[in-house]
Amino acid sequence: MIKFRNWFFVVFFITLVRPVFGQGGYNDDRVMMQGFMWESHQDGQQTGEGGFQYVVHWREKWYDHVRSKASELADAKIDLIWLPPPSQGEGAGYHPQQYNDFDNNYGSLDEHRQLIHTLLQKGIEPVADLVINHRNGTGGWATFKNPNWPSKYICSNDEFWFQDPSNLPSADDRAILLAGDKGNPDYTGSNYPNWHGARDLDHQNASLRTEIKAYLKKLRNFGYRGWRYDMVKGFDPKYVSEYDFDSQPTFAVGEFWDSNPLRLSEWIDGTKMTGQPDPALKACSAFDFATFELLRHHINSGEYDHLPAIAFKDGVSDGLIAVNKNKSVTFLENHDTGFPQKQFDSFPNNEKVLQGYAFILTHPGVPCIYWKHYFDWGHGEKIKALVRARKYAGVHSGSYIKTEKHGNNYVAIVGDKPEESSTLIVKIGYGLEFKPDENVWRLETFGNGYAVWVRKSKKDSTKDNVDATKPALPFP
Repeated sequence: MIKFRNWFFVVFFITLVRPVFGQGGYNDDRVMMQGFMWESHQDGQQTGEGGFQYVVHWREKWYDHVRSKASELADAKIDLIWLPPPSQGEGAGYHPQQYNDFDNNYGSLDEHRQLIHTLLQKGIEPVADLVINHRNGTGGWATFKNPNWPSKYICSNDEFWFQDPSNLPSADDRAILLAGDKGNPDYTGSNYPNWHGARDLDHQNASLRTEIKAYLKKLRNFGYRGWRYDMVKGFDPKYVSEYDFDSQPTFAVGEFWDSNPLRLSEWIDGTKMTGQPDPALKACSAFDFATFELLRHHINSGEYDHLPAIAFKDGVSDGLIAVNKNKSVTFLENHDTGFPQKQFDSFPNNEKVLQGYAFILTHPGVPCIYWKHYFDWGHGEKIKALVRARKYAGVHSGSYIKTEKHGNNYVAIVGDKPEESSTLIVKIGYGLEFKPDENVWRLETFGNGYAVWVRKSKKDSTKDNVDATKPALPFP
C-alpha cells in the first residue's frame, strides 16, 4: 500500500511539472520575430540576385549572435521567434539531410541548445522551420541516414526515379534506383510541381508520417515550442493537422506562397482538426502573402487611401486579414522575398518600411518582424514602440477593426474585442488633418508618415503587466 501511494505521488508530480503545450487558437496576442536572414548561414563573398556582391561572416556563428540579443528581444516584448531549419543539411538547411543532427551551418549542437535554453529563460518561444516536404540523401540522392529511411518514402514521380543509373554518384543509389521500391505520386492538390532540388517525400505513407512525428517529438524535447511549415503546397494540408494534433505546438504557421486570400484560407481550412468541438480553433495559421503584396504596392506607391480595402472583406484587394484574420500571420519581408534572394528588398530602408510596421503591428493577425529591419537597418526602437502600443491596447489576431479615409490618409480604429471596442487608432500618410480627442487618446508613438494613439484608460489598465519582465518558460 505504501509503495502504491508513493507511485501515485510520483505520477501526480510528473503530471504537474510536465510542460503544457496548446496551440494558439483565436485572439492570439503574440508578436513574432523571424530570427534569421538568408545570409545567416553564409561566409565570405557572395553573389545575390542580379549579380550584386556582398560579404558576410555568419557561418556557424548565427546561434550565438541571436543568443546575444535575447535580452533585447524580451525587452521588445517579442513572444515567438522563428528560427532557421534546425537539422543538418545543405546551405541554409532547406535541403535537410540528417534530420536528427541539430549541428548545422548556424552553429554547433551545444550552441543550438544554449540558444533555445536562453530564449526560454527570457520567456520567448522558439519556432522551428520544418522542412518536411523534401529531403536529400547523405552522400547520394537517396541514401537517407540519421534516421535511415527506405526509398518507398520517395514519391514515384520524383526526378530520382528517371535518372540514368550510370550518372548517379554512388553504387547504393544505383541499387536503390534499379530496385524501384517507390512511394505514391506526389501531392497535386495545389497544382504545385515537384521540388527538383531534393527528394519529394510521400506523406501518404503512414510509416513516413510516424517518422515525422518522432522528429517533431525530438524537436519539442530539444526545447522548440512551435512550427513553421516550409513549402506546404507540396503535401496535403490534412497531414499538417495530423502532425499538429500529435505534437501539440503552441504555435503553427504554414508557408503557402500565394497572394490569393481565398486560396490561403482554403489551405487553412484543410488543416482543421476534425473530430474536435471547434475544428477551426487549432487549424494551422498561414503567412499572409495577400496583405504583404498589397502593402508592398500601396505603401511604396504612397497610395494610403487604398489601404482600407485590405482589411475589409468584399472580394476586392482583400488581405487574408479580411478573410480569416485569426489565422493570418502578417509580415513585410522574409528570407525569400528580399535581397539577396531577390534583386531588391520589398521595402526600402526608409520611412516606408516603418509605415508598413505601423500597419501590421496595429492590425489583426499575428505580426512577424524581420530581423534585418529591426537590427541591421536600425529600426529597432521605432518597431519596439509600435509593439508596445499594440500590447498596451490589447490588440490581437481577432481584434475589431474599422477603417476610414481622410484625404489620402488611412485611419484604422482597432479594438481589443472581436466586436466594436476601440482601444487603438493608427494613421498612415503625411496629412495632418486627422487628430483624435486628446482627452481620450494618448499619442503613443509616431514617425514619418504614421502615428499611433492608445486609449488612455486602456493603457492605464495594462501598462504594468505589459512592462513587467516576461516570465521564464520551462526547459525540457
